[in-house]
Amino acid sequence: MQIREPPRIVAKVLVLAVWGITPLSWTYFLLYVLLRALFTPSWAETFGHIRTGSLPGSIRRALGRWAVLFSSPTLFAYTTTEAVFSVFYQYLNSRVQAKVTLGSATRSYVTETVANALFDGLSDSESEEFVAHPFEHDWNTSQLPSTTKTLDYDDPRAVAFRESMMGWFIGLTPDQVTELDIREWLSWALFGKYYEQVLDDDRHEEPKQAHDLAKRELAFLEEVVKLFAARSGIQHFPKEVQLTDAQQRAKRTMLLSLDPVRVSARPLSFYVIVRILNEFMRRMLKWRYNAQLYDIGSVQYLLYMPNDWSAEAAKKGEKPLPTLFLHGLGFGPVQYTEAISYLLSSTSSHRSRPVLIPLQPWTSYDLFSPRFLRPWNKEESARLIRGMLQRHGMYDCGVSVLSHSMGTIVHAWLLKEIPETIRRSIFVDPVCFQLWTPQICYRFLYKRPESFVEYILRYFIARELGIANVLTRYFDWTSNALLLDHIAHRDDPSRTRVYLAGEDTVVDAPALAQFFARNGMKNVVEYEKGTHHGAHVMGPFNRLPQIVSELDAPLNQL
Repeated sequence: MQIREPPRIVAKVLVLAVWGITPLSWTYFLLYVLLRALFTPSWAETFGHIRTGSLPGSIRRALGRWAVLFSSPTLFAYTTTEAVFSVFYQYLNSRVQAKVTLGSATRSYVTETVANALFDGLSDSESEEFVAHPFEHDWNTSQLPSTTKTLDYDDPRAVAFRESMMGWFIGLTPDQVTELDIREWLSWALFGKYYEQVLDDDRHEEPKQAHDLAKRELAFLEEVVKLFAARSGIQHFPKEVQLTDAQQRAKRTMLLSLDPVRVSARPLSFYVIVRILNEFMRRMLKWRYNAQLYDIGSVQYLLYMPNDWSAEAAKKGEKPLPTLFLHGLGFGPVQYTEAISYLLSSTSSHRSRPVLIPLQPWTSYDLFSPRFLRPWNKEESARLIRGMLQRHGMYDCGVSVLSHSMGTIVHAWLLKEIPETIRRSIFVDPVCFQLWTPQICYRFLYKRPESFVEYILRYFIARELGIANVLTRYFDWTSNALLLDHIAHRDDPSRTRVYLAGEDTVVDAPALAQFFARNGMKNVVEYEKGTHHGAHVMGPFNRLPQIVSELDAPLNQL
């Protein structure tokens, strides 16, 4: 069901109301001090007025009824706190600008990702007609695909590839993208480096490695450039193009983890409110469902464990598999109150299903967590979640994973690192597929917001310090991409489900639905027109009853 979103001006007012607390706090703080400092003869008297909230007589008479506004020590203490916090926030902002070395993806996985990007859209599994193409690839090796010729420039597959991939280059048409532009983008996409760094590393490479092309980043990069040209229907990307001054100013290549981290200010009180709400929810879950909070390493997780559940019964199919819920970006578990409550509610089809929820402070406004600016990576997340499951006897029987949005990235990591325990996967608004295309990166971080939803997501989510740090310093684009071969039983609806929202402003849901259909997964996709990001697990028209019934349904084959 389509829900009409509020007008854009409402979002602007909401953003201004929150953002404006900081400049208003500075204004009040300065006026409070200056009204006393400029009209008292000594600093001792000034500090006395500041401490007590009293005003010099002349100022009190001049302000009249407004004198009460500037006579509150409590309000002064609050605005002073906000002013000091804004300075600290800018300090943290400067810290996260430092570049972070990622590169957790192996060369073989990078090669496999490149091959998937090249072959995606070359053929259609739904079509019985084979359409020839000039690419060859042995999927059992870690070698790049090979080609003897390019696609025709007017081939619809080449046109679609050009229009999609060239979206990484803001302000340019496909014909204006140069060879250097491609090299700069691929240097980031493949290695997380500037092109100049790749060149410099190649010049300083040890002689004993010089003959090993598989290890040389520059040689690998040049091969990928040739393959992308052939896939685009171009013999060679142009070495240079003529751009107007306006086009040159508008030109920008999206190099996510190398670009500056863009953060918008927000008050300390907003973080405090979110923390209080999450703490209240945690206590409510403990009181109502006996859900407990546990620590493992420096990470916490919530666990609901029913008394009548056992791993042996789950193995035999007598009890549902445990559910591992991986939340997305935003305000933490409180944002998913409806979904979590439904998972645990006695009105669900089963209440004898354990539910485990890893807490991710780096994407949850949890400024007070020591891990706020230190997100986990693929290896740590898999190690800690394995430890959580083993601690409570759930690892061997396996789990059903329900993930939403950014949580699907962690879901992807688990499918790569501990696939043996993932028995069922439900992806909601997934951002882990087709990451070689620019849509998610552009829509969420670079596109000028135009709608109510886009304004809200840009300020409250994308430009929040912790979330911006995750997305632009710790988001390993290649490593995070989930290839379909890593999903066991991907065409079995009892084991794999994907929920897409037709009006999603983050995920290009129509394109992703076509991607799944091309790869024989049409029967596992739930595509709902007129719905927005998160609507399947939040809001009045959610699909929680269906999702929970799928979590509790028996697998076709354990």
